[in-house]
Amino acid sequence: MAAFPACRQERCEALILPSPPTPPIKPARLAIVARLIFWIVAGFYAYGALVHILNMLSLTGFNWPDAPLKWQGLDAVYLILDVTVCVGLVLGSKLGVGAFFCAAFSQIALYTVFREWVLDVPEALRRSAAEIAYLDSLVLFHFVTCIAMGIALYVKAHAISKETK
Repeated sequence: MAAFPACRQERCEALILPSPPTPPIKPARLAIVARLIFWIVAGFYAYGALVHILNMLSLTGFNWPDAPLKWQGLDAVYLILDVTVCVGLVLGSKLGVGAFFCAAFSQIALYTVFREWVLDVPEALRRSAAEIAYLDSLVLFHFVTCIAMGIALYVKAHAISKETK
């Protein structure tokens, strides 16, 4: 009786087939994934640049010439950064990556640490609670895009290292 389970176990082990090895991901496909992430982030920053242009044209709910100087300065600076990010990422430039992290980290700081400074404006320009809550979603957006860009840069570096081997 004791031999029966062992015999059965041997048959079961003989029936278990080894799984086929997973084929390695080709470096070209890794590079495509990285480029796709860059292009998606570039699209978001193109939208951000458009928002800054609309702000400057007074088409987003306040008269831009009457806005506080700090808002005007932030619009101008982030328009330049957003365009640099967009063009740089589409072209695959290191400048675009650097501008991205500069824009993302500085906006996270602006909407968290320096939130009171940004929102300290004359009563006529005070934002509603919903608009202020929107800043929280921008912080989350920038955290997510930083993670996505980190993944894209890792994948791109991994693809380059596989090509050189």
